[in-house]
Amino acid sequence: MQLQKTKSGFIIFSFLLLAALSSTSCGHHLLRRLLSRNNVGRTTPLTLSPTQTTSLFPTNGWPGSPVVGVRVLVNKYGGRVSWSPQGPIAYSLDDHIVSGTRYADIYTSSASGSNPRCLTCTSNQIAHLSNDIPLWAPNGNFIIFQSEDPSLGYVPPQLAQGGAGFDNNLWAATPDGKSFYQLTHISRGDAILHPQFSRNGQELAWAGYDRGAGTFTRQWDIHIARFQIDPSGRPYLSEEKVFRPGISDRSTFYETHGFTPNGELIFSSNMNSPYENSCKACALGIWEWYPASQQSPVLLTPNTSSWNEHASMTPDGKHIAWITSQGEPFTPASNWGLTLRTDWWLMNANGTGKKQITFFNSPSSQTSSSNLRVICADSSWNPSGTELVGTVDVIQGDSSVSKIVILTFANAE
Repeated sequence: MQLQKTKSGFIIFSFLLLAALSSTSCGHHLLRRLLSRNNVGRTTPLTLSPTQTTSLFPTNGWPGSPVVGVRVLVNKYGGRVSWSPQGPIAYSLDDHIVSGTRYADIYTSSASGSNPRCLTCTSNQIAHLSNDIPLWAPNGNFIIFQSEDPSLGYVPPQLAQGGAGFDNNLWAATPDGKSFYQLTHISRGDAILHPQFSRNGQELAWAGYDRGAGTFTRQWDIHIARFQIDPSGRPYLSEEKVFRPGISDRSTFYETHGFTPNGELIFSSNMNSPYENSCKACALGIWEWYPASQQSPVLLTPNTSSWNEHASMTPDGKHIAWITSQGEPFTPASNWGLTLRTDWWLMNANGTGKKQITFFNSPSSQTSSSNLRVICADSSWNPSGTELVGTVDVIQGDSSVSKIVILTFANAE
């Protein structure tokens, strides 16, 4: 009864958060969660036939693609992925249920899927609601992740999940799951998205929805702080700075995707979107920006009619894999969620040489004949740049299934 009263008292705030998310945030994440990881019983899990599975995930890759193999690492409820420079993979799985709602936990495993370990399932050091969006530290000593803070009040599950990030704080965990450390202390109604380490592990960047840019009204921005360890071994953040790169206003959305070896930050944003009045999260572009000089960011994906997100740079800094709707029948409007399809593409670090590397949505595949569509999402490279782990959502009507796959390349990219 008390919980119901709390929810009722939070209705106005929830509507404000929904408005903020639908107009300025990464709707891609919200779509994926609403379709494939929503409250238990409110969506139908999609079961793929053997023929569909073989067609969608070809073990030998696709003709003409540098991807020569596809294997499924996790079969259901897969989320954000991060490949450690030391070898293990961290990922989130929406596999525990609280009051009829499915929530995420943080797991690690080998690249073969062996030795899976849940870091957040049983620890009494953290809340057991949404624990999502894991990120390995470059030295492998910590995993950073987003965790819903229940002390800030009730948040609808679709807003508190990691891909939306409302009322989420950043935490650090040791890989054995024995020690957890809170890194941020946000205010009610703030949001955190996609933490990313600099290559040397000395800086941590993330996207925030807050008042950190110096205005009374909350807005999206980019935070960069020093990641430090005190004498006792406890990690903490210091010297936090807030940026809003580019020509932007309160409707501008940012999502951080990682640093180049030279210190540039790769992020996605709707700064170049021509659809701001109808769909502010649509037509996302991939940008490159050097925080130290605060020069104007450079747009790497100038196609303003496509959705570009989730950039992942190779360890050598020469190439970027990202997801795009380019070439697909995507309609950037209020009902964009009914048409979005994405595949992984590859480009040079300067934005040239763009080429499609997966063909999950190819008209010649099982996708078309069975009315399936695919949304590729987060990805992360292995230390040698020869494999890419990523999340794939397969959707049919209001049913879906989410898988984590590993793409193998013919040569180091």
